[in-house]
Amino acid sequence: MATTHADALRSQRGIWIDAGTRDEWFLDLGALAFRDALTEAGVADDIVHFELFEGGHHAVEYRMPPALAWLAHRIADRP
Repeated sequence: MATTHADALRSQRGIWIDAGTRDEWFLDLGALAFRDALTEAGVADDIVHFELFEGGHHAVEYRMPPALAWLAHRIADRP
C-alpha cells in the first residue's frame, strides 16, 4: 500500500502508528512493517510518530488522548 500511495503518504501532516508489544494479533509486527514501508516510500521521519508500548490489543483507550492531541497539533500547523 505505501508504495502505491507514496505521494499521498508523503503529503500527510502527521501519521501516528502505535501497537502493543504483546498484541494478540501481532499488530506490532504490522506496525513495524508499515513504518519501514513509510521510510522506503520517502515519508519524512518528523511526520511519523511511531511507538511500541507495553500491552496488548485490548483496554488501550488511554492511548487515544496523546494520539489525538499530537494529530490535532500536526493538522493545526499549516505549512
